[in-house]
Amino acid sequence: MTLVLTELSEAGIAMAADSAITKCRQGRIVEVDQKGWRKLLKVPRIRAAISYWGMIGAVTTVQFDTWLQRVIDSDNYTDLHSFADHLVQALNTQCKNKPLGEGLDVGIHVAGYEYWPDGERRPMFIHVHNGHGIMMYRHEFKPTTQQITAIIPEWKSDPRKLFEKHQDFPSPGRCIEENLEALHYGYTTRNGDYSLYALIWGQLDRAIQLVNLVPNTSIPRDPCNLSSRKGYLHTILETIVRLYRCSNRSPTIGGTVSSLGISLTRYHV
Repeated sequence: MTLVLTELSEAGIAMAADSAITKCRQGRIVEVDQKGWRKLLKVPRIRAAISYWGMIGAVTTVQFDTWLQRVIDSDNYTDLHSFADHLVQALNTQCKNKPLGEGLDVGIHVAGYEYWPDGERRPMFIHVHNGHGIMMYRHEFKPTTQQITAIIPEWKSDPRKLFEKHQDFPSPGRCIEENLEALHYGYTTRNGDYSLYALIWGQLDRAIQLVNLVPNTSIPRDPCNLSSRKGYLHTILETIVRLYRCSNRSPTIGGTVSSLGISLTRYHV
């Protein structure tokens, strides 16, 4: 597994990923490789970037970052949409145009700049994946006091299908004013082994909101600065990696954290 985060805001695009690759056999974890897989790859021709999550070994036996780099190095795209189309075609061709088996969820974050309906170039997020899924949390309570005694994460997903591209942001189903408001507050997508991340971050986010009420205090340092937001996302993921490292959980998140910012004019590394 892995954990990948992509945030779009008025400051630009910030992405972060760990480097752990989980290797499974017959549904069981047999190895976690934390020795430097590239989970975050630039697409310099269109000043975009991609990151990936899920059971990538079901797609190809070639190391997946190497396989993706070949897709990036081809000449079959000119913008974000055509790159996503090219990626979909390459994935489905590699899978012999057949859906992967149940439980083999795979997705790729594609982030860059495209023209919005008003003609302005702004951040755009496309998610290429083989079926929707959602993390649910089932709560168990103590009958007498209704105190929570257990939280059970459950991943619910649709049947696997061929890879498709989904323009998640800006949402085609929303008016431009709604999408601009979402961009103002920041639009974040997270995927991978994020069941604990979501619980931890939900509480930490509330704590940081309180801290930011202290006069002359701001986390991140400058919310309008892309490098500051990128550093914030990097720190969040690094914190989760450290918590996994000192827990009794299998280290499916780990290795080295990498992060990247993308503005209209350049990459921020």
